[in-house]
Amino acid sequence: MKEIPIFFTFDNNYAEPAAVAFYSLLNKTKEGVFYEMFVLHSDITEEKQQLLLDIVNKKGNGKLTFIDTKGFLDEFWENGSFNFSESNSTFTADTIIRCFGAKFFPQYEKIIYSDVDIIVMDDISELYDIDLTDKYLAGVKNPFMRWSEHELSHLKPEHYEMLKDKYLAGGIWVMNLKKIREDNLEERMIDVIKDDTIIKRWNDQDIVNISCQGKVGYLPLNYISYPYMIDLLGKPDFISHYSREELYDSIINPKIIHFAASKPWNSNVNYSSLWWTIFNYLGLSKTSIFKEVELPYKKKFKKYKKLFKIALIILSILLLILILMEIL
Repeated sequence: MKEIPIFFTFDNNYAEPAAVAFYSLLNKTKEGVFYEMFVLHSDITEEKQQLLLDIVNKKGNGKLTFIDTKGFLDEFWENGSFNFSESNSTFTADTIIRCFGAKFFPQYEKIIYSDVDIIVMDDISELYDIDLTDKYLAGVKNPFMRWSEHELSHLKPEHYEMLKDKYLAGGIWVMNLKKIREDNLEERMIDVIKDDTIIKRWNDQDIVNISCQGKVGYLPLNYISYPYMIDLLGKPDFISHYSREELYDSIINPKIIHFAASKPWNSNVNYSSLWWTIFNYLGLSKTSIFKEVELPYKKKFKKYKKLFKIALIILSILLLILILMEIL
């Protein structure tokens, strides 16, 4: 049995999306793989914990453990020059705890981190075998750096020059905890957090990228396939560090669908129907983060229902005219 440690960080509001992510991960795991799953959190209720435990235990190829981190980094979170202006993003103190896997998992030399706004589409166990020699972690290179001037505009000039072709996106990381400990990288991360001259617009990502100073590896783009990539590829001005083949492969052969900006529980982003299928299969309930969103297939149904009613009225009128003609 191949045992793979993987951890997640989220708050109580994201328990239902986490349930979808956990189920999809374990549902696609190949035989002979077992996940040691951990959740770093500060406020997940016992009820929500039990919900997630039941899903993992029922699948049988994973074990879930919750670790309470309440109080960790609170003082830095309040005074760390974090930017909360992104309208589609929700950042909490739990967001940056994911940078500190070495602290919370001393029993491991390597671990996978994953967001929970995802659907796993294929077995991802091979990630654990990636060579991280002389690298702190591996992730997917941000595909939007060349296209969006706004993407890294918040960085200091020296950081921009260092990262303009190397910036790692969030979503999923493979972390070399052994090297992180050896080089005291977490102390460097604390310094970045405390430095109020460094604006952390992409909070956890900025901390990791600035601290790692380019000692990172890269995963294929299909490990965080963006649902809106298909729309961007239709734009004549879209450019990326990735080749046309890599961009299309991320859509055609996704390993993980990452709802990085628009979420399926409050928008009609691509793959929403698949996310809702898992949500409904698990019998989950909507919470405060859910907005009333009409899914595309429901809109089509309403459209066809309206057309059917119009056609029915027209047929009824024609039938009435024929009856009157017969009478006369």
